[in-house]
Amino acid sequence: MPHCRLLLAAVALLGAVAAAVAQQPLASPSDLAGLYSLRASLGLRAREWPARADPCTAWVGVMCRAGRVVGVSVAGFRRTRLASRAPAFAVDGLRNLTALELFNASGFPLPGEVPAWFSRGLPPPLAVLDLRYAAVNGTLPPDLGSSGNLTRLLLSGNSLSGQVPETLLSVKGLRVLDLSTNNFTGELPSVSVGAGDVAASLFNISGNSLYGVATDAIGALKTRFRLVDVSSNYLDGNWNGSDATVDVSVNCFSGVSGQRRRVDCEDFYRREGVRLVDIPVPAPLPQPSPEKSRGISKNVLIGVLAAAAALMVMFLVALLFCLMRRRQRGGGRGAETNEEGARGMRRRDSSVNPVASSPVAVSPRADATPKDAIAVFGELTYEQLVHATGGFDDDNLLKHGHSGDIYHGVLENGAHVIVKKIGTKSINKVSSESDFYSRYSHERIVPLLGHLANNDEEFLSYKYMPKADLTNALHKKPVDTEDGLHSLDWITRLKIATGVAEAMCFLHDECSPPFVHRDIQASSVLLDDKFEVRLGSMSNICAQQSAGSQNVFSRILRSSKSLDKNTSGPPATCSYDVYCFGKVILELVTGNFGVSGSNDAGSEEWLAVTTNRISISDKDSITNIIDPLLVVDEDHLEEVWAVAIVAKTCLNSKPSRRPSARYVLKALENPLRVVRAGSQSNSARLRSSSSRSSWQSAFLQGNRYQSYEVMSPSGRMLDRRGSVRSHISGGEASSSFKRSLREIAPDPQVLDEDVAV
Repeated sequence: MPHCRLLLAAVALLGAVAAAVAQQPLASPSDLAGLYSLRASLGLRAREWPARADPCTAWVGVMCRAGRVVGVSVAGFRRTRLASRAPAFAVDGLRNLTALELFNASGFPLPGEVPAWFSRGLPPPLAVLDLRYAAVNGTLPPDLGSSGNLTRLLLSGNSLSGQVPETLLSVKGLRVLDLSTNNFTGELPSVSVGAGDVAASLFNISGNSLYGVATDAIGALKTRFRLVDVSSNYLDGNWNGSDATVDVSVNCFSGVSGQRRRVDCEDFYRREGVRLVDIPVPAPLPQPSPEKSRGISKNVLIGVLAAAAALMVMFLVALLFCLMRRRQRGGGRGAETNEEGARGMRRRDSSVNPVASSPVAVSPRADATPKDAIAVFGELTYEQLVHATGGFDDDNLLKHGHSGDIYHGVLENGAHVIVKKIGTKSINKVSSESDFYSRYSHERIVPLLGHLANNDEEFLSYKYMPKADLTNALHKKPVDTEDGLHSLDWITRLKIATGVAEAMCFLHDECSPPFVHRDIQASSVLLDDKFEVRLGSMSNICAQQSAGSQNVFSRILRSSKSLDKNTSGPPATCSYDVYCFGKVILELVTGNFGVSGSNDAGSEEWLAVTTNRISISDKDSITNIIDPLLVVDEDHLEEVWAVAIVAKTCLNSKPSRRPSARYVLKALENPLRVVRAGSQSNSARLRSSSSRSSWQSAFLQGNRYQSYEVMSPSGRMLDRRGSVRSHISGGEASSSFKRSLREIAPDPQVLDEDVAV
């Protein structure tokens, strides 16, 4: 026991001495100068490296031993705002750190080439150099690491190009060399047998563009490293596939499975100007004799002329037939045609079509792709997507979407993109979205920049929206008083609502057939740096089912007393989009977090209570539901009241009584007309046939009769306040009300009144 106590005391004493040595203040002026040089050239913030403080005890990531700096880690650091405008690979201060053993800058942006002095100017004790995902580009210095005791060189996830220096594989102490996910080209570097340290553990050069016969080179690498990873390149040759210490998948080898398609390998080698092994050279075709050539040409010419003559005769016959049919119909239908034309002109003059007049709206076309797709996205490979998202790291994961995981990525040119990674179970959901983007594009729809398929996964890339989505912008908690966002003002909220309505108008009125989004909520409303709306979350989009394609029995089975419930997914009708948009408007007015994306019983109860507090005849009722963070004056309060009425109308329990998207847009463009027209006593104005009265009556008369209702056993409508009224009222008011509803949303079949679609 006494011996054990003495031993424990000795160990504790040694630990205390080691801790005291480790916490010893910096004693080297050269190290101090080097650290401050790094602080200035990298633009590090005072939060991590405070000025006028001892680096060994107060600077994050600085490791000291006996008063000397032995380790520097800036992994995960951020530059100051000024330094982030022009980042560069400037680490000259490392030259002063002559006792440095480790430098880690993984994830810290160092755009630029590796300095030439890295060849022979690195500190001699340096053993670990970690520059993973640091945006390094250019070529590697030929003698990198030859002057020190480098044991680990980690350069994965960058944009390094050119050939890998063969001298790098001959560094004697090098045990781990990771060059994966870069743009290296050329042949696999060769290494002489017995070069370097035979105890080296890993060589990883996967995810590059190496090519050529590599069987012998891989065999030499196996003598230098215990594990060799050359996957995801374009290496060629024969491989037996029996070695578990070598990964050769996704290459161009023969004799082993899991390789690229032969046609892809041929295309790559053809672009590089190199011949792929085992491709038979086609023999030249025999030249036909002049006599035979002349005979074939003559016969072909005769056949072409005969076919052209036959087609011309058929065309003339068809044209003559059409002219005769038109002449026969002209006398009997002339008056009818003129009358229908006049009615059509009147309808076009009075209709509201805000999207068609927009100069940015794009008509349907087969090659409709965003103009910036080529400049920003181009022909990206899977490896470049992996690099842009940091290997699909969780730090870049924004959220788990309906059809896949959403990641934030940064391309090599500095452009930000959003990448959706879609697994095998959700690939079928992508077809409708891809079909839509192949035909349409619009300023209010988030641009699709690219579509890539890789094995069992697919990837969609979209334009990056700096303000994220409406949920983030409306409910974001401030991190810094300098750039925090407490609440959106009313002008911005109304601008966002109008933008969503414009997107709905494009989908419902400009597309043929109309498209239904089916997922309109705050999280699908994306915002750029100026809070302009780009509607996203297009994975559920589909064409609206026509009324004629639905039989009566299927529509009865789909009916329900609940609001827009469907066991097989969201309904494919435009009225469902309008209903969802009503919840988004209420979220903008009330600031209630997440109400637009929830369908549980609590949310439905909240909707019922809130909408019953919105009255067309009482402006003060809006003060009970308005967002407490929203500060508005008297004029804006009237606008908030009008917009709340619009939301209530969109949330009508009967789909046929909801306004169309174009009427919602008209109301949001001038919300004061909704309530000021209602204050006039002359109701005849609302019953006029003009388009203005149609869209106004959509919100005025509809709100006079609407509340969240349930059916009583006697067949009468019972509202939330308990008052009972007849489901069908008589008199002129009922007739006028029904007539205005037909103007707002014409209903071809009476059955639709009780079908929630």
